[in-house]
Formats: sequence, structure tokens, C-alpha cells
Amino acid sequence: MWILEITNIIQLAIILAVSIWMHEYAHAYVSYRLGDPTPKLQWRLTPNPLKHIDPIGFLMIFLIHFGRGKPVQVNPLYYKNPRKGELMVALAGPATNIVLTIIWILIMLIYVKIMGGTPNDIFLNTVDPMIGFWMSFSLLNITLAIFNLIPVAPLDGYRLIKIWRYQWAAFMEKYANFWLIFVVLLLFLWSSIFSQAIYFVFTFLFTMIGQVFY
Repeated sequence: MWILEITNIIQLAIILAVSIWMHEYAHAYVSYRLGDPTPKLQWRLTPNPLKHIDPIGFLMIFLIHFGRGKPVQVNPLYYKNPRKGELMVALAGPATNIVLTIIWILIMLIYVKIMGGTPNDIFLNTVDPMIGFWMSFSLLNITLAIFNLIPVAPLDGYRLIKIWRYQWAAFMEKYANFWLIFVVLLLFLWSSIFSQAIYFVFTFLFTMIGQVFY
């Protein structure tokens, strides 16, 4: 039993490490493409995952089964259109997680089709380790995308609020630690609602891709 638990934790660590790394790299890449040299100067414009993983955040994966990456610092003053640029940079991370989800859903569908099954088999065959891994990868990436869109600093949703209502963002930044703790507690209390939102997004993407693929 303990071997299975260790395997699950290692699998979770791999999935989150890859997902967080790609999330943060997307922020750095888009900001750099918009004219901001900050990510490159801070060695964040690299596919090396070690540059994007926060040690404490990675350790949290093993302690509470959730983690965080090292936030990418950007300077919107370099953008030709700071408002539009900051919006693109903020959405780059969550969008990357959704793209990763779509890729892994496609891989699941291809795998099941090669095995002679149907999309319904993905939900029925829960013992297949390959399907289990891809399912976990997809759901965790959706979780990261939704979680990061919460309008609380330092999450990506905060940047969106900052663009829309700067005064609200300034107030939220002033009490950033309080708001973040409040949101985390709220997610634990309303975990069922959060889980439903995650599965709704997954089911929607899975259904749309499945209809096209099959």
C-alpha cells in the first residue's frame, strides 16, 4: 500500500513540475516577445524547469499535494500597448495549462482508439495506469488554470483585475497575504464546488474533442 502511495506522490510531483514549469515559461516567453527584457535578464527565458520551480512550492507538493512555481517578474512599461500586453501575459499561463489539457485528452483518445475502445472507456477503465496518468495530468492542469484566474495577488487573475480596475487591485495587493489565505480556506470549504467546476471544464473539452476525433 505504501508503495502505491509513494508512486502516486511521485506521479503528482512530475505532473505539477511539468505543468508549473510550462505555465511560468509561457509568462516569460510572451512578455519577452512583447519587448520586455526582464525575463531574459533574470534567466527565466529558458525551458530549464529548475529555473521556474520554487523549492518551497515544490516541497508543498509532498506535504499538501499542491504546489507553486517561481513567479515571473515582468515590466509592462516595455510593451507598446501596456494594457493589452499585460492582459496577454496574464492569460499566457492559464492558456498554456488548457492547451496541455487538450494535448493529453487527444493522447488519451488516440490510446483508447488504438486499443479498440471508445471515449466512454476512459471513464470506465480507471485501473489502466496510462489512462490514470493522463486523466490526472488533464485535471490538474485545469485546476491550475482555474486557480490562477482567481483575482488575488500574486495569481494571474490579479493582473486582470489590475487592468480592469487599478484601485481594486491596489487594495487587494495591500492585503495580499490575507486575501490569499482567505481564498485557500474558501476553496477547502467549497472544495465540492471547485471540483465541479474542474470536471465541467474537463467534460466540455473532452466532449468537444471527442466528437471531432471520433
